[in-house]
Amino acid sequence: MWFILLLLPISLLASELTLCYKAYFSFIPVARTCITYAQETDQLKVSSWVRTISVGGLVKRVYNHGYATVQIEGLKPLEFFYHQEEGGFKRRQHYLFKNSKIQVKETHYIELTDEVERVEERVYSYEGYPDPYTASLILYKNSSQNGSIKMFYDDKKYQIPYFVVGEEDMGSYHARVVEVKPNIKTKGLLKPRGNWRLWLDKEHLFPVKMQLLFVIGSVRAVLEEVRGDKELLRRVLSR
Repeated sequence: MWFILLLLPISLLASELTLCYKAYFSFIPVARTCITYAQETDQLKVSSWVRTISVGGLVKRVYNHGYATVQIEGLKPLEFFYHQEEGGFKRRQHYLFKNSKIQVKETHYIELTDEVERVEERVYSYEGYPDPYTASLILYKNSSQNGSIKMFYDDKKYQIPYFVVGEEDMGSYHARVVEVKPNIKTKGLLKPRGNWRLWLDKEHLFPVKMQLLFVIGSVRAVLEEVRGDKELLRRVLSR
């Protein structure tokens, strides 16, 4: 009966986990975001999207989506892509981590149209600073103690410190509370500021709540849906 497997979609044969969150400004829902982790042999594909919920003129339109491919052994970045539409700002970034180099292609658009304003290509030496998706995985893996993570984004290298500030029982989850200082300078509406707090489930190593501060205001994101292999991150990150 092995041939029945040939009839199944490839996504069902890979180990996959999807986490969906609803984001609130005060008590008003303003956005929804989902993150999917898919393991295929020795690689992990991380993809996400975030979209604002229509609430009149309270928030500007945001639609961002992206992905990264990560080598599981050593959590090494292979590829990163991110598409931003924030207010009237639209761009795409694509990084290839290859031969100890980071090949960057950045495409800017005229407002929210598909008309390209300019394309910029640059090459940097890879010095152990991964993309944002890979950096998040490293944080989850090492979140049991204070530390810092390296990250490359927007042509800059960052050392982002984080601190374990407590634990909290959240019903189905028992979370470790981690405070992150995202000292990142970037473009668009979602520019981080202040300190962020993450509630990371100790057993499964994924966020169940996030308190995020941007220049446009504070947002609380709460996990509302879990689909697929709940053990995936713990299994991958325990290597």
